[in-house]
Order: sequence, then C-alpha cells, then structure tokens
Amino acid sequence: MGLEERPPDPASHYVDCASCGTSFNALGAPWCSCLATERTLVCSGCGKCFCQAPRAYRQRFWSEAPPALWETKLKEHKKPSPAAENSPPETVRHPLLLVVDDEPGIRRMAAKAAARLGFAVIEACDGVEGRHLALSHRPEVILTDALMPRLEGREMCRRLKADPETRDIKVIVMTSLYKGQRYRSEAMADFGADGYLGKPLDPELLATTLRALFPTPENP
Repeated sequence: MGLEERPPDPASHYVDCASCGTSFNALGAPWCSCLATERTLVCSGCGKCFCQAPRAYRQRFWSEAPPALWETKLKEHKKPSPAAENSPPETVRHPLLLVVDDEPGIRRMAAKAAARLGFAVIEACDGVEGRHLALSHRPEVILTDALMPRLEGREMCRRLKADPETRDIKVIVMTSLYKGQRYRSEAMADFGADGYLGKPLDPELLATTLRALFPTPENP
C-alpha cells in the first residue's frame, strides 16, 4: 500500500494554530487553563490556546473535529473536579457569592466575574453541599446550576427560600436546557429564584445581574 493510500491515523488530527499558523496534533495537545466556560487546546509551536481566536476559526475547528476529539472535549469538561477549598464562615469576606455547579469551568468564570465587582466567592459542586454552605456562610447571593447530582438547583432554591434562616439570600438559577420564558417564570414563581441566566454563561450578563440584585460601593 502506498503512502497516499494509508488510512488516516486515528491518533492524530492536525490543525493550523490560530496565532502562529503552526500545524499541530489536536488529539495530542493539552488543554489550556484559561478562566473560561470551555477551555481550548494549546498549540505545541507557540504555546497559545485559541480561546481568543476569531469565532469563525473556532466554529471551523469543531465542525471539522473527528469524533475522538469531541469525546476528549466531553471528558475534559465533565471531568470531576472538587470545588476550591472554602474559607471558614468566621473569616470569609462579604459581600459573598456562593457558586453551585458541577462544572469547574463555570465556577472559574463566575468567580472571576464576581471578584471584579468586589464579591468574595465560595464554591460547591452540588445542591446538597450548596445548601450546607448557604446555612453556614450566609452568602448575599447564590448562583446555581439547575441540573446537578444529588440535589438540583431549583429545588435547592425552593428549600432555601422556605427556610426563615436563608430566605433573604438572592438566588440566580442558570441552565443550558430550560431556556424558555415558561421555565424562567416557573423558576421564579414556583421555586423563588431572583434571577435566571442561560448557559453558556455570559460573564457580562452575570455581572449585570449581580449589580441589580446586590449593589455595593465597588458594584454600583
């Protein structure tokens, strides 16, 4: 069999870097550590990822990506990751945002956006841990995913709002699935949510929502 007749190597998928143009194997490249909802791959030539690449480049990259790369992406972004170690209640700074999400990328992005507004941040991976931290740390605002293991975010919100100890905490529910107006109205009327955001999470929209729910001197 001639070289030109060999089947594609399933362990390689070469692409041109958005920054330097170097051709690198995307299937063997590491993921970046950017504070983004979905991190991207790092070029072996210049060491840059394509998080800031033009939208057209990113769309073409994933439209041409083989199944193996999609599987790697799914595993990378769903990889179990414990929340950051939280400060004890007596030392934590306020105003405080509690981020409850099983996706580490969402927690990183939310923490970065909130820090710019003067919020301290604590994290939880699911609704059970989130409710526990709400009771112990009394955050001013909670940002929670709707669908999570053990206890989903809307039900966590309902329980917190039903408890006199935590009912005044502002709760923002976010979701990639229930985006219609009906679901938004349901989350606010039936579960007591104070805000409702879609995923992928827009950091600017999150900042606007935080400002509206809890204005501070750093967050007018």
